[in-house]
Amino acid sequence: MTTTQAKQDQPVLDSNRYIWTVDLDPIKIKLMDPTDGVGWSRAKAEEVDVEYRRFLKLNLDHKPGAPPIVPTKDVDTFWHFHILDTMKYAEDCGAMFGRFLHHFPYFGLRGEEDKRNLSEAVSATKLAYRKAFGEAASGGETASCQAGC
Repeated sequence: MTTTQAKQDQPVLDSNRYIWTVDLDPIKIKLMDPTDGVGWSRAKAEEVDVEYRRFLKLNLDHKPGAPPIVPTKDVDTFWHFHILDTMKYAEDCGAMFGRFLHHFPYFGLRGEEDKRNLSEAVSATKLAYRKAFGEAASGGETASCQAGC
């Protein structure tokens, strides 16, 4: 899974600060719910919260034309739950990116070339992550790599 981006007419106000301070507790509470969420523990939700914020930061720093940023499965799940709160997600995207950060859930599933492109994007994401944060990402397999990236 990856992102495509569409411009909106919203200024970016200290995006880096916003990424690290935005209130994501409602998303974590929903994820921890065993019925309406996925039943994560508080510790798991907190761990993935950090990884999700790092994913957002990588998207903020993403250069046009570079391979897209690919989330881990856990980060993708967190992202899905953030997107489901449509008003909050739209507001947060405007504050972080000045545009809506779209989710494209078909990357790697549209044939062999697309699968190779996903594999390249996964490698590029891992490299960008290590460069930005000085360590490998936690959380395991990337979201779209069920077919073997």
